[in-house]
Amino acid sequence: MPCDLLLRGGHVIDGTGSPAKRADVAVRQGRICDVGDLDGIEAAQTLDCRGKIVTPGFIDIHSHSDWLVPGPNCGALVEPFVRQGMTTLVGGNCGFSPAPLSDHNRDAARQTSQLIVDDALETHWETMDEFLCALEQTGVPLNVAELVGHGAVRAAVMGSLDPAIPTSDQLDEMEAHAREALDAGCVGVSTGLGYPPGIFAQAEELTRASSWAAASGKLFTSHVKAYSWVSPIYQSDPDETPHNILALDEVMRAAREGGARCQLSHLIFVGRNTWRTCARAIERIEEEREKGLDVAFDAFPYTAGNTTASVLFPPEMLPHLESILEDPQAMEGVKALGRKVFDQIGFYLEDIQIMNANAAAFDTYNGLFIGEAAERAGMDPWEFYARMVVESHRNARVLNHTYSGHEGEEDALRAVLAHPLCTIETDTFVTERGHQNPASYGTFPRVLATYVREGLFSMEEAVRKMTGAAAERLGWTERGFVREGAFADLVVLDPKMLRDTASFEEPACFPLGIEHVFIGGAHVLQGEHYDARAMAGCVIRA
Repeated sequence: MPCDLLLRGGHVIDGTGSPAKRADVAVRQGRICDVGDLDGIEAAQTLDCRGKIVTPGFIDIHSHSDWLVPGPNCGALVEPFVRQGMTTLVGGNCGFSPAPLSDHNRDAARQTSQLIVDDALETHWETMDEFLCALEQTGVPLNVAELVGHGAVRAAVMGSLDPAIPTSDQLDEMEAHAREALDAGCVGVSTGLGYPPGIFAQAEELTRASSWAAASGKLFTSHVKAYSWVSPIYQSDPDETPHNILALDEVMRAAREGGARCQLSHLIFVGRNTWRTCARAIERIEEEREKGLDVAFDAFPYTAGNTTASVLFPPEMLPHLESILEDPQAMEGVKALGRKVFDQIGFYLEDIQIMNANAAAFDTYNGLFIGEAAERAGMDPWEFYARMVVESHRNARVLNHTYSGHEGEEDALRAVLAHPLCTIETDTFVTERGHQNPASYGTFPRVLATYVREGLFSMEEAVRKMTGAAAERLGWTERGFVREGAFADLVVLDPKMLRDTASFEEPACFPLGIEHVFIGGAHVLQGEHYDARAMAGCVIRA
């Protein structure tokens, strides 16, 4: 029987980590129908892949772009993702999913959506099923899978800034929201313990959240409470046990007690004095795995990451943050605490780069580091930062540097990336306004080019980390692999030309060497041409 598409003569890296092999790949009705020596097969379209590498489409296991795919311009916005070979994104991370919504959190969700999208998202759904149905009705430009955020669930019951321990009835109501979302097809439950309201969650609540995922046989993921060796969140002596290790232990304990498979989100080490804890953190994860916990982690290949500017402030400040930052006397205490903690961590305001100030008086400083921006504004850096947070209504987004390295010193970052338990993610999004994160443009090519060429791992292992390993964490067998029966999400790349070109100074630059991308068999990227109107993706319901 003739096929729709034949990729002829490429070196296939199938996503399992197995050695590359020369093979043809045939596609029929959106799926791979054969792999091997297919000289006799007829095809409606044949693509000569000699000298090229054919891989599964890359899976971004930790994305926040689920917030932008409901928008009318989403096809154009995700072009940087497709151009780096991404065919599937997993959203709802860090406890921050677009559903469920209720009267308790609808306005807050709409306002905080401006952290990720240019204009506030119009939320015309309440349940996760309604959100996924809305995506299915309008179409999506690449495949989208969704985690349900514990933060969204908690906010739907208690609001976003209530630090109280939930009552038994409130926990039951939260569980009902989570189970509806999991039944609707979410691939797991995420927590965002560095942000409100997740930052207020205590052990019992976290264990309950992990049990929701476990009962559905799905993944429990977590942005932990601390990524630096000392944090105001913990009162114990960090010299005995670094606070970032305590944060990892807290989540792994909740996963173990709730019976869930655990995915530690973006394993990073914030600040120059935290990098030394990398080996200890990996040892703790390995120890828990040896004891029987199904735990792994993901990471991005950069020494900076995007977040909200308000992430610097401890949980006790968050319910009344604006009034504190606008009080000159209170600000003196904030400065003193900040300087003390920053000195301990080896991270400073000057290590923060503004992506989008999200405030008219500050937007001119987008792309600058806080020190330079404050100097131009004629302000003290702490006063500048506080005003930006207040005037943006906490929606200023920033790139924090010194994540697992800085300026060419990457030992901690490379140790994480090289570990066999690590999958690759972007932890990012794209917007029309503001300064971008280079991870939005270069994550996967950077891994394949820079780190493969430097010998951190083989090309086959790099591809596994971006495809098959992610699929296995999510329980997928029909995506992430080049094999018969799998969906035809495929990338054709030129290994001689492959490299990322995005930088922190000039982030909005497409990579080289990604020549063709197919999503469900649809040819969405052909050389320089990207089809923003193809809407070839699908909503993946587990």
